[in-house]
Amino acid sequence: MFKYILKRIIIGAITLFILSSVTFFLMKAIPGSPISGEKYKTAEAYEAARKKYNLDKPVTEQYLIYMDGLLHGDLGESMVSTGRTVGYYVGNGFPVTAKVGAIAFVVAIVGGISLGTAAALSEKKWVSNLCMFFATIGVSVPSFLIAMLLILVFGVMLHVLPFVGLRTPANYVMPVISLSLYPISMISRLTRSSMVEVMKQDYITLARSKGTPYKKVVIKHAIKNAMLPVVTYAGPMFAFLLTGSFVVETIYSIPGIGSTFTSSIMNRDYPVIMGVTIFLGILIITFNLITDIISAAIDPRIKLK
Repeated sequence: MFKYILKRIIIGAITLFILSSVTFFLMKAIPGSPISGEKYKTAEAYEAARKKYNLDKPVTEQYLIYMDGLLHGDLGESMVSTGRTVGYYVGNGFPVTAKVGAIAFVVAIVGGISLGTAAALSEKKWVSNLCMFFATIGVSVPSFLIAMLLILVFGVMLHVLPFVGLRTPANYVMPVISLSLYPISMISRLTRSSMVEVMKQDYITLARSKGTPYKKVVIKHAIKNAMLPVVTYAGPMFAFLLTGSFVVETIYSIPGIGSTFTSSIMNRDYPVIMGVTIFLGILIITFNLITDIISAAIDPRIKLK
């Protein structure tokens, strides 16, 4: 186990290095500059800003300077908002995004497993068809379109739900639905296919032949063994929901890390772009590792090597 975790950490570090390097050079290739706005009107102010942020140096030298700071734990300072560090944006935006994402994760797990189980075990064909129709809609329709439809119907037409910010518990309803609908659809499809396969296994037939109640067979044997594909998907999904959907946060004016990332790209704020990208990369790598360990704990046949 220790060797496996160490190996994954090394692979994760290499992946993070490649991610940060590719992001840095792609970011520099984007037309525009963070110091070309109204803030630097005079030539003297412009040149001073170029020297302060090392923009007067070659790109390769800028890269080496940034990576040296990164190795020392320095993510840099925003080029657009003077005095605001990247850590400030991450520290203020991530808790907001994580709260919405955690709620969406719980809704996705509960809703997806419930729909998938109902579709797999129901003797009524229309129930299975209805569940799978819902799952297909969730996979097919983009989250930003769902968000706009929810705002139009429940916010503008019916006036029953607020859709700006996160001031009250009611403000969470539409963002959570927009974020969780796609994961619900994926989990329900995974659960259904896995549950149908598990219910055909010999140990299920044996348990039923011994007179074990049907509900007990489903809860004790079927659901547990059908959850492995769900767990495998849940790790990356949790990381995705914790980092938030950039478009959804922008639509609902949520002051999370997604909207921060979007505005930093619009403003060509290089340090913030790099810092948020690296932070999100660390989250995804970490949750993938946790997912592998949990999968091995659920199914002893999986060996961590």
